[in-house]
Amino acid sequence: MSQTPLSDAISDLVAGSVPDAYDRFLAVFRVSTVGVMMNGTPVPDGRGGFVAGGDMTVGSTQHGGRTRILAYADPEIFLRTYGPQFNAGLSGEVLLQMAAGSADGDGILVNCATSETSVAIDRATAQALVS
Repeated sequence: MSQTPLSDAISDLVAGSVPDAYDRFLAVFRVSTVGVMMNGTPVPDGRGGFVAGGDMTVGSTQHGGRTRILAYADPEIFLRTYGPQFNAGLSGEVLLQMAAGSADGDGILVNCATSETSVAIDRATAQALVS
């Protein structure tokens, strides 16, 4: 199995070489852990882990004139390739929920770990996936 399943899906989508590549990308994204820039302070969940405190947010970027949550595919490989760009990991499913519920955001921008490419997931797509 590849060490970069999400980046592989991004590369296939960008290359246009695989039928249904966007659907495959979305399926892989949902079950992946992606890197994010987390701002705020996590609080203990009482079970030895942490949950988002009231001031927790994830970093975003302007892309194509739209504000999108910034995510990094295949965090371990991304870190080796490009250095530290993120400080936390979240599941793609959680990011889809965040994007779907955002009143002022336009979705998610997922950066590839193996090439300087990215793929956007718009808010409408996120909403359709989590409903």
